Order: sequence, then structure tokens, then C-alpha cells
Amino acid sequence: MSLGLEKARIYVDYREENSGIPGILESLGLIVIREYLEIGDYIIPGDIIIERKTAEDYINSLYDGRLFDQISRLREAYDNVILLIEGDIDSIASIRGREKHVYSSLASLIIDFDIKIIPSSSPKNSAFILEALTRRVIESKGGGRVVIHKKPKLETIRDWQLYIVSSFPGVGLKLADRILENFKTIEAFCTSSYAELQRILGEKRAEKVKLILKTPYESESRKSKSLEYFKNKNSH
Repeated sequence: MSLGLEKARIYVDYREENSGIPGILESLGLIVIREYLEIGDYIIPGDIIIERKTAEDYINSLYDGRLFDQISRLREAYDNVILLIEGDIDSIASIRGREKHVYSSLASLIIDFDIKIIPSSSPKNSAFILEALTRRVIESKGGGRVVIHKKPKLETIRDWQLYIVSSFPGVGLKLADRILENFKTIEAFCTSSYAELQRILGEKRAEKVKLILKTPYESESRKSKSLEYFKNKNSH
């Protein structure tokens, strides 16, 4: 392994720890820096950001509205975006009878968003792919500097309003604009009834937004529970 690669840094969203990938990357000689990343899961040299999704999560995010919102945010911040899809997306799409829709979404990501898509069979292979990408960038560009693009510069109240509302799951800038046109203020949006939210957001997104607004905050020292946990808890 070359000296350049041994010194290579890769930034990893701390929520990726359970996948085992950060540990594998360290065993491959990379310096892994765990941080809270506002967008994406991995950032490597060459101004490249990678979003990792299991095949099942890809399909779920396609149908609950998260996918294209996430991709739009990645493209707004980075010129080079890679989507790493882990698992057998063909089988899952076939079981759900959604092959045409899934493949259409993949085509849209490639053609309309200029996203590079890489398949992976497992977390271990995903780590090997990330290491290979990092090695290639350093070899071809002669450097391993990683640049993290922070949130955009916000100069007006309108910018802040759109940024805050678009941060909710499944809500991009276009939908945030519609929400604010309807509710006028963030306060009105946050205090609106579930029925009012559902009318604008649809059932699934309204449910997630309401859960975020109503769930008490837990400090980092306590294990944070997912939206799915609270969804299942409230359904009983």
C-alpha cells in the first residue's frame, strides 16, 4: 500500500458505525474521521460524496419521497456524487412487483442528476469499493485532501425559512416552498394539526414530521431511537 494511501483520510457519518464499514476501512489503512455529516455517508478526496443505501432502503426511500430530496441536496453541495447500493435490488424490486418503477428511478438518477451508481453485495465489499475509490483519486490527482461542504450561506429570512423546513424528512426545497406558501410561518407549520400536515405532505411524511415535533429530545449519552421505533410504538 502506497504512502499516499496510508495517509488518506475519509470522513464518515457516525451513524454508519453499525454497518462495520468504518472499522474495515481502518483495517485497510485509511484514517477514518467520524463526524455528523449533514448530507451523505462518506466523503473522500476529490470532492466526492457517497450515499450508501441498502437495496431495501433504496426502494423504501423511493416510495416515501426521501430519495430524490436527498439526491437533490447532495447535487447542490457536491459536483461528484456516488450512490452505493448494497444488496440485491433486482430481487427486492421483483418481489414487490416494482421493477419498472425502480429501474426508471435509477435511470433518472443517472441521466437527470448525473449520479454515478455502484452496486455492492455486502458492507465488506462496500468498504473495499470506498478504499479503491480513495486510492484511485489520490493516484490520479496526487492528493488526499477532503473538503466538507457545510450548510449553504443563508443571508435572508426567506433563505433560513426554506432551509429549516426543507430539513424535515422527505421535504426538499420545492415542497418547503409550498409548505411556507400555505402556512406562511414556520411557527404555524410546526403547530398545525396532523390533518393539516397530511393535506400538504401526505400521510407518511406528515406522520414523520409530527413525530419529530412531538418526541422529547434525548441527549447523546442515551441511545437515540429511530422514527420507525416511535411509529411502531404509537401504533400499539
